Amino acid sequence: MTADYVAYHAAERPDAVAMIHHGRAVSYAGFCGDIRKVARAVSALGVRSGGSVAVGTDDLYAHWLLLLACEQLGIAAASYLSGEGPICTPLLASVDLVLAAPDFPTTGARRCHPLTQPWIQGVLAPPDDGEALPSTKAPDDPVRIVRTSGTTGANKRFLVTRRMHDSVSAQWQWGFALSRRSRYLQTLPLMVRAAYDLGSACLRSGGTVELETRTGAIEAVAAHAITHAILLPAHLKSELDRLPPDFAKPRELTIVSFGAAASRMLRERAIARLATGLCDLYGTVEVGCVSAMWQHDPDGFGALWPQAQAEAVDERGDPVPSGEMGRIRVKTEGMSEAYIGDPETTRRMFRDGWFYPGDAGILRPDRRLKILGRADDLLNIGGQKFLPAVLEDLLVNREVAGDVGVCAIMNADGIDELYIAVSNVAHDDKELMGRIEHAMRPVQIGRFYVVKLDRIPRSPNGKLQREVLKEDVARSLRVR
Repeated sequence: MTADYVAYHAAERPDAVAMIHHGRAVSYAGFCGDIRKVARAVSALGVRSGGSVAVGTDDLYAHWLLLLACEQLGIAAASYLSGEGPICTPLLASVDLVLAAPDFPTTGARRCHPLTQPWIQGVLAPPDDGEALPSTKAPDDPVRIVRTSGTTGANKRFLVTRRMHDSVSAQWQWGFALSRRSRYLQTLPLMVRAAYDLGSACLRSGGTVELETRTGAIEAVAAHAITHAILLPAHLKSELDRLPPDFAKPRELTIVSFGAAASRMLRERAIARLATGLCDLYGTVEVGCVSAMWQHDPDGFGALWPQAQAEAVDERGDPVPSGEMGRIRVKTEGMSEAYIGDPETTRRMFRDGWFYPGDAGILRPDRRLKILGRADDLLNIGGQKFLPAVLEDLLVNREVAGDVGVCAIMNADGIDELYIAVSNVAHDDKELMGRIEHAMRPVQIGRFYVVKLDRIPRSPNGKLQREVLKEDVARSLRVR
């Protein structure tokens, strides 16, 4: 468990910095003691091994302590955001205890405990007695409840066991060469699984986790010698757009990106001005990392991770010939096996030891995988069939706007028409249309329509929420 690694580093190098929270450095010895104090406080609230809690707070240091304490105690902990609204009600109703700051929703919770600053300060104030807590270490102990991104407007929950979390942490440690020199900048909320997994892997390696929300990512990278950060494509582009001309490129910075493909132009800009390495990851919260692209591949193929297996299959589940498009199914050592309280979706997406993420793609014999987009998102425009993600890649590569999304909306005659939604547009209308028309030439799609939105709807981990996009586009059309 992560707390054991923290205790090891605290014993061997107690003054090394484990976390920096808004400029306040916390040593491994201090961090280890704080985890013990919070674990005792959670136990005092009556939650035992095998139980479950939901944590809602913007105090990132307290949030980390609660998650690590629950991991140590064998309690499944979930994170949620203050602005989620009704979407988090099923989670809050399902756990034994909700630990929430005063401004966080608690609707549906069976039992709540307020995470006030006086309570947190009271827990951390007493001196640490140094006595280790009894803890369970069985492979099937629950440690996390993770939710899917909810691209269709709802999310599903699944349990992460200690075995699964250890496996995924090892993937992050190996895949990104984490060490005692590593400094990881947390840029995503802890409800995003990768934010917690990469941070845990950094702590297990003896590195430092940087918690800084007072400035942008660029300022934190420059001020704290950050070596690893997750920047989703839209976030990465916005950070690059505001780089000052005299910005000194860091000596060592690995950027991890996922949720949408990083375009060639975005990668080249990032490597030229900001990063020494950019890893474009493909995976799911249910299985972890599946493939990675460290260098731009003109055909869009990434390499399968060593512990990942993938196949492209047809509608019957039979493998398609190598190099042909099929529905992708994957399996990893740390994958989940079921959704909580949803046997129907479990049967549909977990079959015969494989997970079916719903993506279409191509697999080559050399273990290289190309994801084309959601298989169910196939658009039929004038008899031609297109995956929207393929069209979006064309538009992103031409840098038509800060963010783009493609959808089809049925007209009054019952015919689907293509709509291109753009946000954060830096060009005038004439140049915008010129860039879009040039990007769309390879597909010869004919008529399409362009709609400007304030933002392209995406989940916290960067996935485009296509049903929400269609609603936003339709609403914009009605307004016009």
